[in-house]
Amino acid sequence: MTVAQFSQRLARWTSSKTLSQMPIEDRLVLVDCINAAVYNWFAAAPERMRMTTISHLLRAPEQGSATVTAGANDLTGVTLQDHHLGGSIEFDNEPNFNEIVSVTGTPKVLNSFRNSGLQQYTIYFDTIMVTDHLINRIANHPRILDTGEELYRDDEAMRFKGAERRGSIFNPNARSIGSPYRYVFENTGLSLQDEARAMIRIDPIPDRALTINFDAVVDAPTLEVDSMNGSVDIAVPDQYVLPHLLPLALSDLALTPIWSGSNADSAIAKGQATIAKIQGQITQNQGAPQNRFRTRPGW
Repeated sequence: MTVAQFSQRLARWTSSKTLSQMPIEDRLVLVDCINAAVYNWFAAAPERMRMTTISHLLRAPEQGSATVTAGANDLTGVTLQDHHLGGSIEFDNEPNFNEIVSVTGTPKVLNSFRNSGLQQYTIYFDTIMVTDHLINRIANHPRILDTGEELYRDDEAMRFKGAERRGSIFNPNARSIGSPYRYVFENTGLSLQDEARAMIRIDPIPDRALTINFDAVVDAPTLEVDSMNGSVDIAVPDQYVLPHLLPLALSDLALTPIWSGSNADSAIAKGQATIAKIQGQITQNQGAPQNRFRTRPGW
């Protein structure tokens, strides 16, 4: 079911009666009720209902040039996209690898430059933004689709090393480029507030394009008013939208000024009872039951 279809059902309990006649202020209230209902459904439903497979493309290294100033963090004359965020960047006249922490407006890197002038750079795509995929947690180790190799988590060797990757007890200047075999969870350094995101950094630094797959438990998405345009689906399976999501949304709607239903108390009570209904009706394990213990023949 789309957000538009679900919103039309909710509109029947408002003074507007139809979504097409509803003013933008009331639509904002309506989308807030839908977001709250979806969030509550995600919180109450078994984790398996929120699991998905993530496929992320790590692009091949990218070369370019930028004007930089000693003591500053700006990349002047460069336009970067969201997929550059968190990537490792190497400059010809800089001693250390840097990290891209902002791609809004003038791109910024984490560490201040030592030199000024026009510099050639290479961007290595070695990160996966966890928050770009609404990931709550990953359910298994990432796997390289191109080779089938499973990466292992290596907090001891990689944590707090960042893009530069120096500081290994075995080799203080260790930094390798090639086929990744490990990963670690990091943040994006001193990024802007609207770009502060958690990410997965993989190592060694990939020297070619790779596709990374892993299963993850995702968080509830946040809808906006333009989600009511008819093309956005509700992030809840269709069979649970009417019995579960509708009473949850109506219970929140009953608390707003735009409610025009006959019995707000009843709607609120039904919404509160729906949480237990979700937890009781959706089984935790979807697979067939099995006995994990077997007795040897003759015993």
